[in-house]
Amino acid sequence: MKVYFTYIGVDNKTFFELEVSSSLTVSELMEFKEVQNVTKNINHDIVIAVNSELLDGNFKPLPHKYRLREGERVEILRPLTQDPKERRLKKI
Repeated sequence: MKVYFTYIGVDNKTFFELEVSSSLTVSELMEFKEVQNVTKNINHDIVIAVNSELLDGNFKPLPHKYRLREGERVEILRPLTQDPKERRLKKI
């Protein structure tokens, strides 16, 4: 099955498609060589989401329990550099 991986950093953007087995968890995906090449250069805490939904153990399971389905997108989120409310106020 196909799944997607993405990370949009300050300087670079990464997006690629992976062909994986149907019983793969998000934690197992994070151990792939392609993903490791991206995550080794990240200098902030790694926060993982699937299709923009945070894997925090409250509403969605933790990464080691979440089994991927066909077409899902695994994302590494980075902290905001600016508060969105302040940014909107500066635009006005």
